[in-house]
Amino acid sequence: MTNSLVTNPLRNYKKLKIPSTQTDTIEVPESDYLYIKPSQIKNAGKGLYSAIDIYKDEIIALFNGEIISKKEAQKRAQLNKDKYFINLLDHTILDSMHTECYAKYANDAEAFTNGKFKNNAEICLDEDDNVCIKALKNIKGGDEVFCDYGKAYWEKHG
Repeated sequence: MTNSLVTNPLRNYKKLKIPSTQTDTIEVPESDYLYIKPSQIKNAGKGLYSAIDIYKDEIIALFNGEIISKKEAQKRAQLNKDKYFINLLDHTILDSMHTECYAKYANDAEAFTNGKFKNNAEICLDEDDNVCIKALKNIKGGDEVFCDYGKAYWEKHG
């Protein structure tokens, strides 16, 4: 088994749509428009915030991490070190636990609250098959980014 770290330097950049009639995009580092601070959700730890307005269907952040096998994932899960796992299409696992990655700080609002906060983004694949967070609606600068972790996650970690 080979564990490799996802190191593509372009993964830390996102295509940002210019809010006009132009169809051009620009690429900027995530650190130019995202930041981490305590989540608004009680006891949720850190949260992901946008410093700029993000528009519906825009890619907000890309997940980075270590690619591991199912066997290695099972070992880590037995040690409760599986909170940052994402299942990939090739049946490997992306583990963001020990990787600098803005996307991993997006909390699942609807798992913790009874309507105070709503998920405004989703985990999906971008056009290059990178795992990312995409806006489900317009998100204002200063707002926290929330996305659904899925039922299986909460059955394990709830």
